[in-house]
Amino acid sequence: MLLCTGAAERGSVFCRVLGSAEERRWLDSGLELAWSAAAGEGVADDCAELLDALDVLGGEKHEDEEDYEDCEGDPTSRPGFYVEQVVGLVGEALAMSLRPSADRVETVLMTLRTLFSMVDFKLSGERPVIVRSGEPRPAPGPLVQREEEAERAALSLLTGEHGGSGIAETRESARAFLAEVIPSVEEFAELSGWR
Repeated sequence: MLLCTGAAERGSVFCRVLGSAEERRWLDSGLELAWSAAAGEGVADDCAELLDALDVLGGEKHEDEEDYEDCEGDPTSRPGFYVEQVVGLVGEALAMSLRPSADRVETVLMTLRTLFSMVDFKLSGERPVIVRSGEPRPAPGPLVQREEEAERAALSLLTGEHGGSGIAETRESARAFLAEVIPSVEEFAELSGWR
């Protein structure tokens, strides 16, 4: 639960930069509930209710979608894609309070790394790298590296290597991560022509 919630908080940068006011409100409510659930508070009914609201939110057309309807079939070429992915991460964190699942944690972490890799690719000038059989894979970009560091730090807190439950520390770390990566996501949005 803690790993999913920390990842959702870190990923919320996309909604904070690209999302509508309504999406940000839902995100803030969802994150608050997810952190409460991670702390062991009895909020399962509230989580289920907010997940139902996610279905309604997901059924509405994103405010900028009309401008990007002809994106040659590439959903990643519109800002709403990134917001939807992050809202989904918060939904997964809420769902963990109802049905914990290791697969869900893996999905959340891989989704977040993928989103940050897309930002890294754009910020690096969109230069493709060809890796031939037997050659080592190139190192991930700086945002993916930073995300992987955040995941390792959260895991060490969760396993009790630093004492305590790790909830407050993980939340504080996730918020510091947000402040650090907001400029990169804003630059990504500008380079994509969304700002």
